[in-house]
Amino acid sequence: MIADFACVITVYKEKDIAWPLVSALLAQDYPHFHIYLVADGITEKLDVKENEKLTVYQPSTFLNSKVASLGLVLDNMKESHSHVVVFDPDNLVPSHFLRTISKFHDQGYMAVQGKRIAKNIAGTYAALDALGEYYYDFAVRNVPFRLGSSSTIAGSGMSIEKNLYSKNIAKELLVLAEQGVVVAEDKSLQSELVDQGHTIAYAAAAIIFDEKITASEQIGRQRGRWLNSYFGQLPENLKLFGKGILKFDWNRIYFSLMTAMPPMVILVGLSGLLAFVALYIHLAYFFLIAGSMVLFALGFLLLLLLNKTPQKVLNAIPKIPLFVLGQISGILNIRKANKDFMATTHNEISEISKLWKERKHEFKHLKKDWE
Repeated sequence: MIADFACVITVYKEKDIAWPLVSALLAQDYPHFHIYLVADGITEKLDVKENEKLTVYQPSTFLNSKVASLGLVLDNMKESHSHVVVFDPDNLVPSHFLRTISKFHDQGYMAVQGKRIAKNIAGTYAALDALGEYYYDFAVRNVPFRLGSSSTIAGSGMSIEKNLYSKNIAKELLVLAEQGVVVAEDKSLQSELVDQGHTIAYAAAAIIFDEKITASEQIGRQRGRWLNSYFGQLPENLKLFGKGILKFDWNRIYFSLMTAMPPMVILVGLSGLLAFVALYIHLAYFFLIAGSMVLFALGFLLLLLLNKTPQKVLNAIPKIPLFVLGQISGILNIRKANKDFMATTHNEISEISKLWKERKHEFKHLKKDWE
């Protein structure tokens, strides 16, 4: 079956941010797709150039929810689409993105995650945010898929079989109606897919650029939302692990352990605390924990190098404590995320042609996979 993509972009209050992505998608070298742009929370009427490949929804009654925006598109899109690709409005993709994703669907994968990479790496906080993206792209997407398990879903740049995705969003809409907010629909989607026996593929050559934060005040809002989603999804991850053990299912076991791993700031913080306590219990315990932390740090650096992390990003490593302070603020924002989605504002508007010309050399090792 030839994949026919519904490319969905959800915009909230920022009327200009998504047009470079729309242009990038219209330039795809894969013919079977249509773009659906939801412009929510915008009072000004958008000036849209008509294009047979583009449909724009601008709800008169604000939806105030990414899940509601996704539901709107799924209820009104063309029936011919076989898969849904979700984008954040600040994303950019080169012309081979959809064609590369389609190769994995041709192999039978129902869900595929592209290679999400930092769009902006200039500036201290953007580089620090990019460090995490490069690390997690390799550690929780590339490696698990290579080991026969599933990649995690990044929230954008992923393609899902339409019927599977429609069922998931229908469930999330019920949660939205009951609780008033859905913090991270992608986390429940990935667990549901793995629990149903699907393997989430990772398409390393399907590159998607994602905007990184540029100021310290953005860290707390973003990380507060992420931490809230982690703790909210933890019980489901543990259930998934139990099922994997009972059914001897490698995909469930590895994926659940990986997604149940605490966020790095909590993992390192607790390890440091245990090392301090161990000084008063037994010196051998202290050296054991401290040694494990050193090995973790070396592994972190190794994965960054294996993922071809640019030198500009690596230069930010000594400034990691600045990011940790922002993440502590995120811990304080966990409760707030239950009532407020805490959307991140975007500042970087650029075109894919210029960006790809500047950054294409970083991905030359993947060129054979998109040609």
